[in-house]
Amino acid sequence: MCYNHLFYLISSIFILSERTQSQDSRGPGVSSCCFYGFRNKADCGLSEVLITDTPKECTSMIYSAVNIDLNHKVSDHVSADNFKTLDKMLKSGKRMIVYYGRNNQAEWSSMLACESSNGGANSKDEMKGLKEFLDEHPKIAGIIIYGLQYDTSSSEFPTYSENFKVYLDVMRSTFPELIIGIDIFGIILIDQYNDPKFKWLDIKVIDPAVDFYAVTLEYFNDCSPDFRNTGTTPMNGSNTSHTLEILRDVLTKLSFPKEKTYFKFSTGPSTMKESDNLCTANFELMCKDPKIATDWCADTQLSFNEKGRYSEKYGAGFMANYVDFDDPDNCCNCEYPYPAFHALLDGFNLVSTKTCDSLIRH
Repeated sequence: MCYNHLFYLISSIFILSERTQSQDSRGPGVSSCCFYGFRNKADCGLSEVLITDTPKECTSMIYSAVNIDLNHKVSDHVSADNFKTLDKMLKSGKRMIVYYGRNNQAEWSSMLACESSNGGANSKDEMKGLKEFLDEHPKIAGIIIYGLQYDTSSSEFPTYSENFKVYLDVMRSTFPELIIGIDIFGIILIDQYNDPKFKWLDIKVIDPAVDFYAVTLEYFNDCSPDFRNTGTTPMNGSNTSHTLEILRDVLTKLSFPKEKTYFKFSTGPSTMKESDNLCTANFELMCKDPKIATDWCADTQLSFNEKGRYSEKYGAGFMANYVDFDDPDNCCNCEYPYPAFHALLDGFNLVSTKTCDSLIRH
């Protein structure tokens, strides 16, 4: 067990409190946290992190993910633990939001094919399955709908936006208190705008029925030496067409409302090996044995600060992905445990974080 600081930055908490009190309640809050839940010795060889161990500044806890099948049955998309992790999270007292959706756009297209002409019949049937799930797991405040993006095997669906709007309206009328978010990959937005393969979601059409957008940024670029000390989601650069500056312009041109937009950032390093995962590549391991991470791509406090400021300037907040792998035991000897989360939060609050030498490779 590594040394765990007990103190938090008082000024950041004060600013966060003020922001949280004034924020729109139909969203995850300015600093939400995605929790994986399987960081333990049995599954990962690491110390276990409980929901109660996560930063108290996490304005919502986010679970990823549950899947709805063609029979309108909801199942756990991540594990076979029968929602035990989800139910533990629901007892945390935090606002709880769950990723909910289908595997891909083809499945969505099949379900939505006739919704504009049949009065939303499939959507109404699906709400029965969703109601059963919500009744079995009470206190879920919202969902983030995923799987809507086109992929290489997708075919065009000309009325995708209109039919999806019917689905959203049915969901809204069935669950008026449920917060409804949409998962959008930042890389898809840039590629779809600059080199459109098909007509895709029209934000102007669906926006009246959407509470917020979760813009996912973890898969922006592949790890390479260019991103060694900035992470794979760079602010700018001539070596890639996927940067936060380009995304900013695309979001504006596609009419994404700033007050509904939240940016989801990775809180750990990435590598060039497809076999690596959260258990084998994280800040904790990087700091314990720097030799294994010489070619990893990792943010520093400075680049996390920049991303936090970006979230404040162009959105309503940020989402820290897999926060339970964000060095909770402070093995990196940074100013605080959860260094990525706190640096993002500092940046959002326009505060500079003290440099942590362990997160910089020379």
